Amino acid sequence: MNESADGPAKAPQAGFAGVTRKILERLALPGDERELVVSEVTYPPGGVAPLHRHPVDGVVFIVEGVAESAYGDEAPRRYRAGETLRDRADLPHTLFRNCDPERPLRFLAIYALKPGRAYTTEA
Repeated sequence: MNESADGPAKAPQAGFAGVTRKILERLALPGDERELVVSEVTYPPGGVAPLHRHPVDGVVFIVEGVAESAYGDEAPRRYRAGETLRDRADLPHTLFRNCDPERPLRFLAIYALKPGRAYTTEA
Protein backbone atom coordinates (compact mmCIF):
# COMPACT_ATOMS: atom_id res chain seq x y z
CA MET A 1 0.00 0.00 0.00
CA ASN A 2 1.20 3.48 -0.68
CA GLU A 3 1.35 5.89 2.20
CA SER A 4 -0.03 9.40 2.12
CA ALA A 5 1.87 12.59 2.78
CA ASP A 6 1.75 11.58 6.46
CA GLY A 7 4.98 9.70 5.79
CA PRO A 8 6.06 6.11 5.27
CA ALA A 9 4.87 3.30 7.48
CA LYS A 10 7.17 2.39 10.35
CA ALA A 11 6.71 -1.34 9.66
CA PRO A 12 6.58 -3.12 6.29
CA GLN A 13 3.13 -3.64 4.83
CA ALA A 14 1.96 -6.02 2.16
CA GLY A 15 2.38 -4.32 -1.24
CA PHE A 16 -0.90 -3.98 -3.10
CA ALA A 17 -0.37 -2.63 -6.62
CA GLY A 18 -2.30 0.58 -7.24
CA VAL A 19 -3.77 0.81 -3.73
CA THR A 20 -3.45 4.06 -1.80
CA ARG A 21 -3.90 4.64 1.91
CA LYS A 22 -4.28 7.93 3.74
CA ILE A 23 -4.21 8.12 7.54
CA LEU A 24 -7.12 10.35 8.56
CA GLU A 25 -6.70 10.10 12.34
CA ARG A 26 -4.40 8.64 14.98
CA LEU A 27 -5.65 8.84 18.57
CA ALA A 28 -3.77 7.64 21.62
CA LEU A 29 -5.92 5.34 23.75
CA PRO A 30 -5.69 6.42 27.42
CA GLY A 31 -4.29 3.70 29.66
CA ASP A 32 -3.32 1.61 26.62
CA GLU A 33 -0.17 1.46 24.52
CA ARG A 34 -2.22 1.19 21.32
CA GLU A 35 -3.61 3.98 19.17
CA LEU A 36 -6.88 4.13 17.29
CA VAL A 37 -6.25 4.58 13.57
CA VAL A 38 -8.72 5.61 10.90
CA SER A 39 -7.42 5.32 7.35
CA GLU A 40 -9.00 5.85 3.96
CA VAL A 41 -8.06 3.16 1.45
CA THR A 42 -8.69 3.24 -2.29
CA TYR A 43 -8.43 0.23 -4.61
CA PRO A 44 -8.20 0.79 -8.35
CA PRO A 45 -10.89 -0.63 -10.67
CA GLY A 46 -10.72 -4.43 -10.46
CA GLY A 47 -7.93 -4.25 -7.85
CA VAL A 48 -7.21 -7.44 -5.90
CA ALA A 49 -5.19 -7.79 -2.69
CA PRO A 50 -2.65 -10.59 -2.43
CA LEU A 51 -3.04 -13.14 0.36
CA HIS A 52 -2.40 -11.25 3.61
CA ARG A 53 -3.14 -11.08 7.36
CA HIS A 54 -4.11 -8.50 9.97
CA PRO A 55 -2.50 -8.64 13.46
CA VAL A 56 -5.66 -7.28 15.15
CA ASP A 57 -9.38 -7.15 14.37
CA GLY A 58 -10.61 -4.06 12.59
CA VAL A 59 -13.73 -2.59 11.05
CA VAL A 60 -14.04 -1.71 7.37
CA PHE A 61 -16.75 0.72 6.25
CA ILE A 62 -17.38 0.74 2.50
CA VAL A 63 -17.70 4.38 1.37
CA GLU A 64 -17.92 3.85 -2.38
CA GLY A 65 -18.12 0.75 -4.56
CA VAL A 66 -18.52 -2.98 -3.96
CA ALA A 67 -15.93 -5.18 -2.25
CA GLU A 68 -15.70 -8.95 -2.08
CA SER A 69 -13.97 -10.51 0.92
CA ALA A 70 -13.24 -13.93 2.42
CA TYR A 71 -11.10 -15.34 5.24
CA GLY A 72 -9.64 -18.84 5.41
CA ASP A 73 -11.87 -21.30 3.56
CA GLU A 74 -15.12 -19.34 3.95
CA ALA A 75 -17.20 -18.42 0.90
CA PRO A 76 -16.68 -14.89 -0.50
CA ARG A 77 -19.23 -12.24 0.48
CA ARG A 78 -19.97 -8.89 -1.17
CA TYR A 79 -20.16 -5.58 0.71
CA ARG A 80 -21.67 -2.43 -0.77
CA ALA A 81 -21.39 1.27 0.06
CA GLY A 82 -22.79 1.89 3.55
CA GLU A 83 -22.02 -1.64 4.80
CA THR A 84 -19.32 -2.79 7.20
CA LEU A 85 -17.21 -5.88 7.48
CA ARG A 86 -14.89 -7.17 10.16
CA ASP A 87 -11.21 -7.63 9.40
CA ARG A 88 -10.19 -10.73 11.35
CA ALA A 89 -6.93 -11.06 13.25
CA ASP A 90 -4.34 -13.67 12.37
CA LEU A 91 -6.54 -15.57 9.92
CA PRO A 92 -5.45 -15.48 6.27
CA HIS A 93 -7.41 -12.87 4.32
CA THR A 94 -7.70 -15.08 1.25
CA LEU A 95 -9.75 -12.66 -0.88
CA PHE A 96 -10.29 -8.93 -0.96
CA ARG A 97 -11.10 -7.22 -4.22
CA ASN A 98 -12.84 -4.33 -5.92
CA CYS A 99 -15.71 -5.91 -7.87
CA ASP A 100 -16.04 -2.97 -10.29
CA PRO A 101 -13.74 -3.07 -13.37
CA GLU A 102 -14.38 0.64 -14.09
CA ARG A 103 -14.57 2.52 -10.77
CA PRO A 104 -12.40 2.64 -7.65
CA LEU A 105 -13.39 1.10 -4.32
CA ARG A 106 -13.04 3.42 -1.34
CA PHE A 107 -13.35 2.38 2.31
CA LEU A 108 -12.38 3.37 5.83
CA ALA A 109 -10.33 0.94 7.91
CA ILE A 110 -10.58 1.46 11.68
CA TYR A 111 -8.39 -0.44 14.13
CA ALA A 112 -6.38 -0.18 17.37
CA LEU A 113 -2.71 -1.07 17.04
CA LYS A 114 0.63 -0.38 18.73
CA PRO A 115 2.37 2.57 17.04
CA GLY A 116 4.82 1.47 14.37
CA ARG A 117 3.14 -1.86 13.74
CA ALA A 118 1.68 -2.57 10.30
CA TYR A 119 -2.04 -3.37 10.01
CA THR A 120 -1.64 -5.45 6.86
CA THR A 121 1.18 -7.94 6.46
CA GLU A 122 2.07 -10.60 3.94
CA ALA A 123 0.65 -14.00 4.86
